[in-house]
Amino acid sequence: MPILSVHRLRFHGGLHLGVRGVNLEESSVTVPSDTLFAALTDGWRRLGGNVDAWLAPFRTDPPDPPFLLTSAFPVVGGVRFYPMPVAPQRLFAERQAGKRVKRIRFLSESLLKRALKGELLDAWLPPEDAPPGAHKTASAGLFLHHGALWLDMAAELDRLPGWMRFVEETRGKRPVGAYPRLDLWQERRTPRVTVDRIASASTIFHIGHVRFAAECGLWFGVHWRAPERRVGDAATTYAESVAAALDYLQGEGLGGDRSVGYGAFTFDDGREQTTLPDSQPGQIGWLLSRYHPRREGAALTALQASGGAHRITSVAGWLRSPDGPAQRRKRIHLLEEGSWISVSGAVLGDLMDVTPDYENPDGALPHRVYRAGFGLTVGRLPAASPKEEEMYG
Repeated sequence: MPILSVHRLRFHGGLHLGVRGVNLEESSVTVPSDTLFAALTDGWRRLGGNVDAWLAPFRTDPPDPPFLLTSAFPVVGGVRFYPMPVAPQRLFAERQAGKRVKRIRFLSESLLKRALKGELLDAWLPPEDAPPGAHKTASAGLFLHHGALWLDMAAELDRLPGWMRFVEETRGKRPVGAYPRLDLWQERRTPRVTVDRIASASTIFHIGHVRFAAECGLWFGVHWRAPERRVGDAATTYAESVAAALDYLQGEGLGGDRSVGYGAFTFDDGREQTTLPDSQPGQIGWLLSRYHPRREGAALTALQASGGAHRITSVAGWLRSPDGPAQRRKRIHLLEEGSWISVSGAVLGDLMDVTPDYENPDGALPHRVYRAGFGLTVGRLPAASPKEEEMYG
């Protein structure tokens, strides 16, 4: 059983994390695992830590990472959410293809655990003919944030923030049908101006960012494999190094546009834990992180396995280094969270070298740059029908 140490991130001034290359107007509501790993590595470097020693166990063949990360997903009060799987129809006895299913981006931990036990989730899906924002008592499930989040009413309704459950003006309980209309985060755009250095001409552009409601934010899990392992020859353990890096990052921030306060957060100490069913080799696991197969054969196995379903994302962007100016990283392709992949061993994926190469070596960085593609999977889901394999495989 993978045990995840839970870290909750509460953002004070919003979060900007680009999702479409150079388009600054868009911002993601999640933080991918490869971005989290890069931020922890950068934090450890800026605290004076030895990065080569810190990365050493991740770079061996095969890798022996002291820890694995999930991506950061929404948390609302005491309810954690996980990525809705690719081919979600497999969670239901009857084929569900309506807008209500397509809108769901995340499902709660209670529903995740039910699915991993083999339960079908039809009873938790609100009726198709219900008007927007309405729920019938026949459904055991509840939608939040306009259908993007889905939870188990009996198990998790009382763990939502008090401002959601009670109307402030009357102090009475809020009608269940009103929950989906409450905004748990808002995606906004802030105008900025850039001035041409030569012509002194001004140009307006916009920065997208996400602001979370009270008691809402993101969470990510750390699966510790060797928390007491020392970082190289230092006396510091990996558990201590991650805690120190997080402490540094809460002021430094995550994502872009940090100079105006975006990305700054507070976090808990990770003492809270959750246990999820494990994935065994040869099974189809539910991916909670981004994943890059270590070898070409592993990639084919992951993508062509019977019962698997996946989405691939292209990852590029800018790197930041204290040893040189910002530069473009090499582009890589990763399997997205929510994919169902074939589990081939205890550790999936690798650390990819994304250092830019130049014909003129004068602009080269004095160190290598890496991106983490270690896959963290949970559970075992039902095999797909031949028609589903044709559609999603």
